[in-house]
Amino acid sequence: MEKTSIFLIRHSEQLKIKGLLNSSENSQIANEKIILSVKGEKKAEELSNIEELSTLDSVWCSNYVRALATAKYIAERNNLSIQISTDLNERKLGNLDSLAKLRDKYTYPFTTEQLLDENLKNENGENRIEVNNRMTSFINSLLNSNEASRIAVVSHGASIKFLLMNWCSLNQNFDLVYNDTILKIDSPSVIELEFNKDSLLNLSQLY
Repeated sequence: MEKTSIFLIRHSEQLKIKGLLNSSENSQIANEKIILSVKGEKKAEELSNIEELSTLDSVWCSNYVRALATAKYIAERNNLSIQISTDLNERKLGNLDSLAKLRDKYTYPFTTEQLLDENLKNENGENRIEVNNRMTSFINSLLNSNEASRIAVVSHGASIKFLLMNWCSLNQNFDLVYNDTILKIDSPSVIELEFNKDSLLNLSQLY
């Protein structure tokens, strides 16, 4: 049996910026352009040196600057070009004014509320189902055309969590759990998904 390994990577630590523009379009553009912090650049380079991210066949990434800045080290180590897919982009939050009002209605952070309610969305934003559908479709397309390959996929916190809900459950602390193991989707982190064709064999945290 030949397996396909997909290394699902959350981008490294981003630069902290105070405030974003309030319109949906402008805040989305600003979010896409956020760069890595100095510490984030160091972590991204460190991440690229783990053994499992060598001998890759391809590197895929969202079109967000912080994801590309993370992927560049992995691509350079493997002498590969980065391939971009907007299916890997972060969940769209939508209008920030509307989001602030929506958050006032809920007890937990918005991402947690969306993990609990797959239909919850903000004005001009995305819900968990919509993000899961595009992420799952992308992963399936990789599996169908890259059997027995080793592929790095660099994406974002909410999008990765919403995808992993295909195979994981939530514990009482709203952590993702796979086979009694808690997964930490930090900035950065690496989750390896091993497949036989389109069937998941195993899911494990590497970093």
